[in-house]
Amino acid sequence: MTISNNTIGILAALGSAASWSIGAVLFKELGESLSSFAMTLVKGAVSVLLLGVLTLLFGGYANIGREAYLYLILSGVLGIALSDTFFFSALKEVSPQTITLLFTFGQVVTVLLAVLLLGETLPLQGWAGIGLIITGIAIGMFSGGTEKGTSSLRGIILGLISILLMSFSVILTKKGLAEVSTLYATFIRMFSGTMGMLLVGIATRRLGSWVTPFRDARLMVKFALSVCVITLGGFWLAIVAFKYTTVAVANSLISTEPIFVLPVAAFLLKEKVTLQAVIGAVVATIGVIVLCTSGNTV
Repeated sequence: MTISNNTIGILAALGSAASWSIGAVLFKELGESLSSFAMTLVKGAVSVLLLGVLTLLFGGYANIGREAYLYLILSGVLGIALSDTFFFSALKEVSPQTITLLFTFGQVVTVLLAVLLLGETLPLQGWAGIGLIITGIAIGMFSGGTEKGTSSLRGIILGLISILLMSFSVILTKKGLAEVSTLYATFIRMFSGTMGMLLVGIATRRLGSWVTPFRDARLMVKFALSVCVITLGGFWLAIVAFKYTTVAVANSLISTEPIFVLPVAAFLLKEKVTLQAVIGAVVATIGVIVLCTSGNTV
């Protein structure tokens, strides 16, 4: 029995979402003692090393066109370095509810860009599935309760810039995948993003403070193991998904990560799962089923 490219893309997207949920739990404890910038930079460095070795072992390196390199390099800089930098800055000035709205808005923007810039189309059932997924995620992420704090105009603007950069990086990734293996594409994108973060650290003169905590050998080992899950599960499977199915489908399924987090957090961290979070998960799951059974994408 031959598995279609669309099915491979769907399975990879769901695998990526599940991996990100596991990674989020693994990084939860680490995040209490490390800055977000430090985690992004060192995560990138470890990922580049891991992906470089794997690409070498599996013969993934190849001479590809300048255009493909340009798309993937820009995707890494925009989506990993710049987008993360703006997002972490925005976190200091926006409330949890605003973050939820920005996250949901980002899914919509990415799908619209895929339609406008890539000419992607889906049957009506597919769009209904995407709508249910986004609705379910929004319901689940709003389950924290009341609004905590206020959001400044500056914080909202920074958040919107981050969302737009990430959405454009997804489109660039898709355009650069035509003539390159998914493993090599992930390496190029991660290398570019990590170099971008390195430049940010140097420009802001905070590089030393970012890497100092990683002198702890036990912390570094635990961090490296967590990065393996994120790199091979989250990043690489996401690239596989973008290569074999449409951006609209891949991005919508990858965004179900918050839904996968619920059982993982409840089992490993003993966190309480609210009724609203469960309702959101059910709605999003129905959306996944509707989307995955909507027929071939174009």
